[in-house]
Amino acid sequence: MELGTAIVILFYIIIPFTPWILSLVGTLLYQPAQKNTLLEREKASAKSGDSLSTLSQPFAGKEVREFELVMSSVVMGPSWIQIAIGGILSLFGGEITTFTKVVDWARREAKQRLREQVASKGFDDVINMRIETTVMSKTKGSKDKTTGVEILVYGTAIKY
Repeated sequence: MELGTAIVILFYIIIPFTPWILSLVGTLLYQPAQKNTLLEREKASAKSGDSLSTLSQPFAGKEVREFELVMSSVVMGPSWIQIAIGGILSLFGGEITTFTKVVDWARREAKQRLREQVASKGFDDVINMRIETTVMSKTKGSKDKTTGVEILVYGTAIKY
C-alpha cells in the first residue's frame, strides 16, 4: 500500500470521528478540571460563610447602609457524548443523571459567580436570592432539540 493511499484512508476514517473524539476528551478531561476549579472557589467562599440567602428581609438588628440588585448567569450544555448517553438512558425512563450533573454544575457556577461578584463590590450578604432556569433549544423541522440551559441567579446585595 502506498503512503498516499494510507493517508487518504486514514483521513476518511479519522475526520468523521474527530468531533466525537474531541467531545470525549472534553467530557473526560476538561469538564472535571473545571468542576475541580469550581469546588476550590466554593471552598474559599465557604470560609467566610455563605452570603446567599432566600430570606426576604435583612437580619434583624442590623442597619442596611447600601443595597443593589445583583445577578449572574451561566449557559451550559451537555457534550455530544453526554447527549448520546442521555439518549440511551432516556429509553429506560427515570432520572437522566448525565443531564442532572450538567444542570447542577451550571447552578453551582452561577451561584459562585454571584458570591464573587458581591464580595468584589464589598457587599456583606444577598437576600431574596432567586434562581431562574431557561431551556435553550433549536427547532429543526418539527423537532425541538435542547442545546443547553441558562441559569440566572439574582437577589438584593446589602451592605451593613
